[in-house]
Amino acid sequence: MQLFVRLIAVCLIGHVTSTVAVAQTQDDFFNDAVLQEVRLAISSRDWQTLKARASEDTYYSADITWNGVTVRNVGIRSRGSSTRNGIKPGLRVDINRFVASQEFLGLKAFVLDNMYSDASLVRESVTMKMFAKMGVPASREAHARLFVNNEYVGVYVLSESIDRTFVNRAFGAAEANVENGGYLLEFEHVAFYHFEYLGPDLSAYAGLFNPQTRDTDSAANIYGPLADMIRTINESADEDFETAVGRYLDLKQAVAYVAIEEFMVEWDGLVGFAGMNNFYLYRSRQTGLSQLIPKDKDAALASVNDSILLRLDTNVLVRRALMVPELRQVFIDALLRCAALADEPGVDDPRGWLEREVDGETRQIAQAVSEDPVYPASFDQFQATVDQLLDFARNRSAVVRAQIADLAGPP
Repeated sequence: MQLFVRLIAVCLIGHVTSTVAVAQTQDDFFNDAVLQEVRLAISSRDWQTLKARASEDTYYSADITWNGVTVRNVGIRSRGSSTRNGIKPGLRVDINRFVASQEFLGLKAFVLDNMYSDASLVRESVTMKMFAKMGVPASREAHARLFVNNEYVGVYVLSESIDRTFVNRAFGAAEANVENGGYLLEFEHVAFYHFEYLGPDLSAYAGLFNPQTRDTDSAANIYGPLADMIRTINESADEDFETAVGRYLDLKQAVAYVAIEEFMVEWDGLVGFAGMNNFYLYRSRQTGLSQLIPKDKDAALASVNDSILLRLDTNVLVRRALMVPELRQVFIDALLRCAALADEPGVDDPRGWLEREVDGETRQIAQAVSEDPVYPASFDQFQATVDQLLDFARNRSAVVRAQIADLAGPP
């Protein structure tokens, strides 16, 4: 009888463990209400080689464990552009790199972002939330302690990969279909570029836009509509601009997108200091219209007093779009919506949402930052940067409203 009872207990325990594992979801993984913990197990030699050759995109095999869920033989590699380094490497985790069709909570990949250029580690996660609150599809993000071979290696940001899985979540299964879904293109910054027309040779656009879906399609299918859109942005008559470009691009979404970046003072975005950077274009299979998706916003919240018109005249699309009165009003309305969202008080907290968000995220990670063995700044610098961001959060809305009130005529 005792043996029977023990067997029943073992079965029940096994059932509970299995149920808990099954219950984990992507939303749990990207739940920013808690500081997550991710563990990687990798050959010590491979980990040292990855760091020593951080400029390379070589994948190494590793096991990943999160919240009791383990997936074995995933691929990890160094990632990043200006933040790529071998001291605290940013990592792309490719779940099915070595095991076909393998998934983790339905994800095929995600990013462990080192946030090496941001002493606060929250500029991007806060900005992505603003995009989401404004109705723009954006990466889900959460902070995490990362352990490699049971050694704490620092605070990272878990960032949702912009891929077919993201397209499925944001736009639906039909858009994510492998054979006839939409086209997701990642902009690659290789030179100063501002949406100028580069001529009919599609290879010029292939060097700037990297397909993330439908990548085996012909160049004509991938880049033909893109080249037509950019030609129309540049060559359409002023009086026809909105109608002509509107056949290719969701202009209202694009103008609102720029307004969000201007409100959040994103120095390295669509109208960045070095030309366009850090965005995706998604072309819908159903409508044929493209829209913008944000990427890598660790340069946002730069300066509270920056102009809402900063560098808008440098970009062909933005400059021409804002000469259209209706689109100019969309831009202003989006700025005012951002200001209202930033100032929105909590149920039991009179502070605005943006201040509460910055404060909550930085308080959550403060202890982990102080213990980060390769944090590239001092803890005093962390606190000073937090103070700067809190000042931005408290005052940006008032600055923006005052600048809107001063506008006279087109930007």
